[in-house]
Amino acid sequence: MTDEKRLTAADKTVITLRAAIENRRFSDIVEAAGFPKATVHRILQTLLDYRLVTLTPSGEYIPGPSALKLAGTALGAIDISDIATPYLTELASTTGYTVHLAALNHDEAIYIAKRNGTTPYHIPSNLGERLPLHTTAIGKCLMAGFSREDVVNHAVEHGLKPHTPNSITTLDAYVEELTHIRERGYSFDDEENVPGIRCIGAPVFGMHGKPTYGVSMTALAMEKSLSELEEYADTVVGCARNISDALGAPSYGYSGVK
Repeated sequence: MTDEKRLTAADKTVITLRAAIENRRFSDIVEAAGFPKATVHRILQTLLDYRLVTLTPSGEYIPGPSALKLAGTALGAIDISDIATPYLTELASTTGYTVHLAALNHDEAIYIAKRNGTTPYHIPSNLGERLPLHTTAIGKCLMAGFSREDVVNHAVEHGLKPHTPNSITTLDAYVEELTHIRERGYSFDDEENVPGIRCIGAPVFGMHGKPTYGVSMTALAMEKSLSELEEYADTVVGCARNISDALGAPSYGYSGVK
């Protein structure tokens, strides 16, 4: 059991509230909280009074209306740019290269944040710029979160238009590429969207476990080969993972995608 002597009343309340949101049965809540049954019962009664939890007719605890209202208010106040900026700034500073954050928007991605690195050149990209999902690192790591059926439907509806001679233009090659991305956890744009530009990207997962944003690092092809760019994979994925954690993602990685 948790050492109660070192915890304040506020600590115990927060721990019990979290246990009650993640578990339904009283016995499971007690086990998750790590406190004696009497302590948990007393705190749960307070949470019931404040409508942070609700007791169902079958005797199970579920999040109450006050908790749901607070969650909705918190979600409405989230600005992904504010959350991601410290991590993007660190990534740009650590690598020295330009980094972007883009959001999935139906059949495309849109740049919503950018940080320049220390290179003597700047990547000519702008906030609000639209990105195709099949030729960009961010787009591909977002599409890797879709089922094969959704990928096929997207390709049929929107096509796989080439942007450069390196662009993927066949469905089989696209599906294979997305499979590799799911396995390794990051994506590449090997001069597939703009000639002379290479990118490495990683998905940002939201609270529902789906990739809804993507992070990328960009370099000139004449400066970095694909293998040299891959040396930054752990750093780019680490940035994306940190942002995912800050967004409340239940876990990190492509799970259950077929």
